[in-house]
Amino acid sequence: RPVILVGHSYGGLVIKQLCVHAHFSESLHRYDKQIARFLNSVTGIFFYGTPHHGISSFFTPNGTKLNDASPLLDYVQLLCAESRRLHENFDALRLSYKWSIAGVGESRPTTFMLDAESQNAVAVSREMIVVEASARYGDFNVELEDHISLCQPESRTSNTYIRLTSFLRSNKVNKRIPDNLQTVPKMAMSLHSDLLVEVQNILRTGPAAVALCGMGGVGKTTLAKLLFNELCAEYEYTCFVPRCTDMKNTKEIEDKVYSSMHHLGKQLTQGVEKWNPTDLRQQTLLLVLDDIDNGSHVAFLQDIVSKNDCANSRYIVTCRDRNILNSLDSRVFDVKFLNPESSTKLFMSYAFPYPTEPSPSLKEYVHKIVAKCDGLPLTLEVIGTYLKTKVSESIWVQCFQALVEAKNVVSLDEKLWAKLRVSYDRLGSEEKEMFLDAASFFSKSTWNLREAKACWRVLYDSEDLR
Repeated sequence: RPVILVGHSYGGLVIKQLCVHAHFSESLHRYDKQIARFLNSVTGIFFYGTPHHGISSFFTPNGTKLNDASPLLDYVQLLCAESRRLHENFDALRLSYKWSIAGVGESRPTTFMLDAESQNAVAVSREMIVVEASARYGDFNVELEDHISLCQPESRTSNTYIRLTSFLRSNKVNKRIPDNLQTVPKMAMSLHSDLLVEVQNILRTGPAAVALCGMGGVGKTTLAKLLFNELCAEYEYTCFVPRCTDMKNTKEIEDKVYSSMHHLGKQLTQGVEKWNPTDLRQQTLLLVLDDIDNGSHVAFLQDIVSKNDCANSRYIVTCRDRNILNSLDSRVFDVKFLNPESSTKLFMSYAFPYPTEPSPSLKEYVHKIVAKCDGLPLTLEVIGTYLKTKVSESIWVQCFQALVEAKNVVSLDEKLWAKLRVSYDRLGSEEKEMFLDAASFFSKSTWNLREAKACWRVLYDSEDLR
């Protein structure tokens, strides 16, 4: 998870020394993996009055000077004596890891007290502890505070508080963007918004696995993609495996998982950069298996969970048959059909992209056709895309009548395919030939309903072919 470090005075030096030490330990291959991950997780450091270039007076947090016998004094004197070298090493790390740096410095002298914690406390001197020239680093401001009050804002309106909270917000926006973000339709976030929030909250708190169930075309995969995009930056290892139903055995899906694995948003390759499946053990993992359809897929997931052995990992599966999930310890969610309002918005976004509007003669058929699509996002998108350039009322009438006929099919899967065929049947002969060539290429076997639907899904997922 993103980490922002905040240090005051000597604490800032300790932060810099910590980062440098972690880096050199990693370079010498003598490191705990937790420490190595720490450097990649840091996004920024905020310094309150840190003596980046040394300090002349040494004091305790309660405002008294350190005596010669203090162990802290020896450590602080060493850090300050080596401040130039420490700063050069840390600044090189800052550039390498692209850390954001900000801070504030004092402009008023600090009062040192004798017996600061007693009723007889007496002010013995007033000194500037860390001068501006030593504290200035990164995005820096000088404030009307002394060295002690600098990190003790009186209220939320204090400049020193506002500077820190603004820094936190700016770094939250600048989080790393993983390479394996999934492509989703622009309107997808609003279609199942309540379910998206509910599943997302469940995944953040437990259990480890959730399953999204529903018929084909209802939006399970899109919802899984949205969840993956929302959560993937929070996990060290991430992987999204589409269309598991196309994989005939466990070896195929295993190869797909390991070849698609990403670490900190970057794809890994087995045998390269020390990547090995055993590296997953006790590391945070977000894994999505889309469209599982048999017990071997569930068994494979259970094997991954066992090998990963990390309570903070999360697993998402989509499937059509709840029965295959009986042996999986998961929270199951039913992805339901869209309501009429959402269905109309989705259909209109494809049939009449903003700012176009349907003519008065077509408005009547918009609602009729949407109603016949039964709240299925896939059908609404395909039919809407097909009718996008069609202005003739007769074409809309024919499309509506074909959807009425498709509604008479009993099986849900058959009904979905019958509705998708409405747009296919109205293609020109050349377009049909292109589609069948593409379908033949993807299925590589005799044309049948299952393969046709799989090929249609491939075409549907490809914006170039859509």
